[in-house]
Amino acid sequence: MESTALLPQPKQRNISEGAGFTHAGPLVARLRLEQDDPRLERHCRRLFPDADVQSEKAATGYSAWIGGTDRQDGDEASLAASSSIPVGNPGGYILRVDESGAAIWAPDAAGLFYGMGTLRQLMEQSDTVPPGTIADWPDTALRCMNYDLRQTYSKPERLGSYLADFARYKVNGLLIEYEDKFPFETYSELVHPKHALSSEQFEELKRTAHEHFIEIIPLQQSFGHLEYVLRHDRYKHLRETEKSTGELCPSREEAFELVTGLLGEMIDRHPQSRYIHLGCDEVYSLCECKTCIEQYEGMREHAFIAFLNRLIAFTSDRGKTPIFWHDMLDKCPEEELRQLDKRGVAMIWIYNGRNIDAEVSALTAKFRRLGIDVMGAPAVRSFDWAEHQNYPAIANRVDNLLQWTETSEKLGIDCMVATNWTGPFSLGMPYGVFETTWYPMLLHADLCWNRSSDSGTFIDRFLLQFHGIQPSVGHAKLGNYRIEDYYDIIWKLLDEVRLNLDYAELIAIMHDYEKATDRSRAIHKYVYRWELFPGDAAERRSLLNNYQRNRRGRDNVRPRMQAALERYQPADMAEHFVLSRFYLHDYLEKTIYPEMGMNLEE
Repeated sequence: MESTALLPQPKQRNISEGAGFTHAGPLVARLRLEQDDPRLERHCRRLFPDADVQSEKAATGYSAWIGGTDRQDGDEASLAASSSIPVGNPGGYILRVDESGAAIWAPDAAGLFYGMGTLRQLMEQSDTVPPGTIADWPDTALRCMNYDLRQTYSKPERLGSYLADFARYKVNGLLIEYEDKFPFETYSELVHPKHALSSEQFEELKRTAHEHFIEIIPLQQSFGHLEYVLRHDRYKHLRETEKSTGELCPSREEAFELVTGLLGEMIDRHPQSRYIHLGCDEVYSLCECKTCIEQYEGMREHAFIAFLNRLIAFTSDRGKTPIFWHDMLDKCPEEELRQLDKRGVAMIWIYNGRNIDAEVSALTAKFRRLGIDVMGAPAVRSFDWAEHQNYPAIANRVDNLLQWTETSEKLGIDCMVATNWTGPFSLGMPYGVFETTWYPMLLHADLCWNRSSDSGTFIDRFLLQFHGIQPSVGHAKLGNYRIEDYYDIIWKLLDEVRLNLDYAELIAIMHDYEKATDRSRAIHKYVYRWELFPGDAAERRSLLNNYQRNRRGRDNVRPRMQAALERYQPADMAEHFVLSRFYLHDYLEKTIYPEMGMNLEE
């Protein structure tokens, strides 16, 4: 099968003449490791469950032989000698297949892990793996997904299980914004009473990440978006203004003590993480209180940099590299920006527009001229002027990811995070459900690994890898479709889905919800006619027909949505999401519809 069937798409693949590797019978898996890494043996047993797994010491590099016999001819060594993998980004590997089996060589443990994963994908597609060689390596060193736990989010056991799915597609980083779901010990009053991770669940999440070669980057908001803290009476006095429910006042020493206390615990509980994200975006009320105006002469950038520098110094002294969102310094003059502590890393997030290259290039140049490193953050789900979305606004997300890929290649940006927001902030409306974002998430994984990956084939590769739908089957049923058509077609292909059916069914339910509530908008739009023609039988009949179709559609989809969400979320959290979607309709059922005499009986 062509390399276009793999996800991510490999850099180089050469198909050879001759017989391929038929793997139906018993297998031998021999590992040779420069340094002992028990993870590799465990993953080998998981990926090739019928194999007799053996492990031994190697002089250099990491290799594996998976075949019908225990071959001893040193094929892995010849792979190492012929390696064309660039030095720099860990994770590269060479995979060679012939009729006797598959040899994999990598310079590091992560590379062998990814090479074995590629072989597993090939074996899943056919009983015979075609002969040939794959040489593959990542274009982006740190390829991150995002858990946003502020609104509705997946059950803890699913948060852990998804890490294996990420690793299958060669993701090696995870940015987590815990908010009140973090098991704080010093600040136990901030811990959510029902939905916070327990200490055991938190430790298991970290262990699972390490098992799958994934680095966690914790995000602890340190300036803005602190609604979950500043809503408490104990901390309200630390707001910039009484109205600013989420922003700290940088002039108050107690505010710095509070946030460094939170950061300190977050750092201590993530000893294996190189980074910590300070947040520091959207500090809307900055420099509005009288003390700040006086202390910083009303200069917002001066106030922001002064406080951020203290945070950078604190986290750097604790052995972490601090990251901050770029937006508060977007328009900051360079002479002011020179005051910024260069140990911080600016994470540039731009989610919309046709000028990603121009905007990111200008910002990157400005930061780099001053010795400040940058990271990139496209979005697989964001506001998109559609707060009530049920799955990502995919045309925007695909465009954003493709533009960021070109820009990151041009600028050599080595960390890319696919932000996946559950809502605008913790007091807002939930955007959507994590499980509906696999499509853009894996597009991000594909493009981060291989910036030259063929986006035109992505939807076919995704449908095959994630849903088990052969391209010929999908196109035979629906004809041609493009990369942005996934959410329009997957609910039409339910009968063909062989993998991850529950995600496809969830999207189908969201589609049914949208269809039902579209009729509701029609009712709202034409209610005015009842005012224009009071008592008119035809007008009432028309409105009643629309109402009844709408009501039946909503009554049908609501319990299905609740039941589907409870697969992934605690019941009350699923109920919260459902209520957010049906609240207006419920309100109209209690008010305007009874006044109009709308019912289901007539």
